[in-house]
Amino acid sequence: MTTDEVGQITGHDAELAKLTTHKERVRYALEHLPRGCTVEDVRRWLGKQGQAVPSRSHAAPIVNDWRARNGLTDTSGHVLLTPELLAKLDEMDKGVAAHLAPAAPATSPASAHAVTAPAPPITAPVAEVVTPAAASEPHKTPKPHGAAGFYAVALLSIGVSVDTSWRFFEQRLGITDTWERVALFSVMEAALVACGWAMRGGVRQNGRPGPARLVAWALTAFAAFAALSLSGPVAGTARVLLGPVLGLVMLHLALGIEIRAARQRTTTWARVGRELRERLLSLLGLGDDHRDALARTRDRAALRAAKLALASRWTPWRKARLRKALHASHVAHDPAQRDRMLRELGVLQHADKLAATTQPAPW
Repeated sequence: MTTDEVGQITGHDAELAKLTTHKERVRYALEHLPRGCTVEDVRRWLGKQGQAVPSRSHAAPIVNDWRARNGLTDTSGHVLLTPELLAKLDEMDKGVAAHLAPAAPATSPASAHAVTAPAPPITAPVAEVVTPAAASEPHKTPKPHGAAGFYAVALLSIGVSVDTSWRFFEQRLGITDTWERVALFSVMEAALVACGWAMRGGVRQNGRPGPARLVAWALTAFAAFAALSLSGPVAGTARVLLGPVLGLVMLHLALGIEIRAARQRTTTWARVGRELRERLLSLLGLGDDHRDALARTRDRAALRAAKLALASRWTPWRKARLRKALHASHVAHDPAQRDRMLRELGVLQHADKLAATTQPAPW
């Protein structure tokens, strides 16, 4: 670290020590960082200076307001290449070139004084350098969370079906030999497990359970017949619901989780529902624009104050409502909020002159 850098850090510490609020520190950081810096850049810089790092929800409105007042309204996502930022990128390119340069082979004394050609500079951006491991790593399917529990319940429910089949083979089919029943009674349960396994494979391959689902429901219907024949309508219904029906429902829930986890595109109704939700939140002023509840309340109060200032004197309780809106907007103590209210007032005052504004032809 050079003497100039040590002096700059000491100067920043002295200036930041004089500031008492997070807003003042964030604005100080914005004044000393490149013009295209983001909220995370500001928070990281304050952390390096040994200051308390404000939360993102608290720092984002301050950064957005500062950018708007300084004419930095570009939201395209590109960082402005200032001279300071270009210098930093050059230093990073040199570091990457030194890191990627191959080790110099051992040379003889005769060739030790040979002049080697300088390596060509790296012109690709540092962010686009991809390691071989990252390039060869395949795209991983998102792991479904929550499906394992449904699979476990589906397997446990097989026990109720096994008990029903064991008693049905003895009491209704007359198979009393133990080894014969062991060899025959679990046919239906094994078929249910095989159908579940096939449905899981179909879902993971193409998103559909396939014809095994129909076979599983047919086996469930036969299990219902066996349970009702063995235990009657009341106890038989309990055996069916807690046995194959519960297992099949749990299997469908697990497969649904896997389908939603592996699906790359959403359905039309899902897009419609998401769009309606976003529109409703925007109508209520709750869109995700990195503002906290206090900032939203003050912004709405500033707009309400601007509208009431232009309202006619016949508006009910106009003065009282105007005073309340001014107090809620915090314009008496926040210059940025006061500028926001005045800009709203200017736009509303001269709204009728918008149509008279001459604009160049777009073609």
